[in-house]
Amino acid sequence: MSSVRLVSMCIVVLCVSCTRPDTQSVPKTKVTPTVVNDTIIWTSGLEGEIHTYRTPSIFVTPNGTLLALSGARKYSSSDAGRKFLAIRRSEDKGKTWLPTSLVLDDGYETGVLNIGTVFADSDSNTLFVMFVYCRFKCEVPDLLLINSTDDGVTWGQPRNINPRTNGTRTFHPSPGYAIRKRQEPHRGRFVVCTHGRSQDKPRGITLLLSDDGAKTWREGGFLPTMPCGKDPKNKNFSPGECQPVELSDGSLLVMIRNRVRCSCHCKAFARSYDGGQTLPNNTLYFDQTLIEPSSQAGLVYHRGVLFFSGPNSSDERVNMTLKWSYDNGTTWEGVLPISNKMAGYSVLAEDPTDDKHLYLIYEKGVNSSVDFVAVTKIQLQN
Repeated sequence: MSSVRLVSMCIVVLCVSCTRPDTQSVPKTKVTPTVVNDTIIWTSGLEGEIHTYRTPSIFVTPNGTLLALSGARKYSSSDAGRKFLAIRRSEDKGKTWLPTSLVLDDGYETGVLNIGTVFADSDSNTLFVMFVYCRFKCEVPDLLLINSTDDGVTWGQPRNINPRTNGTRTFHPSPGYAIRKRQEPHRGRFVVCTHGRSQDKPRGITLLLSDDGAKTWREGGFLPTMPCGKDPKNKNFSPGECQPVELSDGSLLVMIRNRVRCSCHCKAFARSYDGGQTLPNNTLYFDQTLIEPSSQAGLVYHRGVLFFSGPNSSDERVNMTLKWSYDNGTTWEGVLPISNKMAGYSVLAEDPTDDKHLYLIYEKGVNSSVDFVAVTKIQLQN
């Protein structure tokens, strides 16, 4: 296993199934989402002299604190450029935000960090951030985990949890969050969705699983790059950033970025019925309603309603939009425009202390989709 090279700065033939998730009863009360506020929390080029803030994520801790994360790209907007892990906290449900903490500094020319997934163990009141380091230049990238036991104020040193000791598979946690299963099978299991890189053999997305409170991790379901049927324009279905949610029957629904637009300019989905142990190819389908310009997007399952966030365009990163479904994504009943400007990556979060609101973090801008990072508070009932 490769050594940890990171410097810590604690500053404080394609089988496409037409089968969709099983339709379930409509929640007793339908949602009528409205925007409470939309707040810019990072400005590229100005905030902390960082060139670009990108790949944001948001999470609400068991205590109700909002935690916003971003890859603070020091000198350019490049994915392969050097970065900080930037974190801001809000203790009043997004009304105000505490100053930015640059929690991690990759600190080297040969390898850079790429932030990924945040989650919490409510039993021990511990927060975690899982991320990849040296994805671009190392034969075996590190998969690192840091934790906080004081609600995200301070963070410990990173530890390497990579379940492989060779470079045949890369585990890059997507910007988003891990889920902890609330139902059987495998109640209590943590599930993280990761994506690979071009030199992986084979390339694809992997579900990482932990059954001991995030101490150890192992590989679960894998969905590989595969031929895209008879589509003359695209040779492969190449899965990218992904986000799992647990549905009411205990199955996992995994949303996947359709990187080379196999079948359509829209999102792909797959299903696991065994707690993430497998992710069968024959559960893969494409949702023509959830159009995308090939971008990471947000997904959350909240009180029987499935919510999606992403650019409402098939070709450009523009028009951040919230959509929701009462039947696990079989149909999408509602649409709420969030921003009519340029917009890119996004993540949705629910609040364990408040079931009446959701939070959305997303890239937005005027000249580009990464001028700013904004957080939107969404009220679910008028």
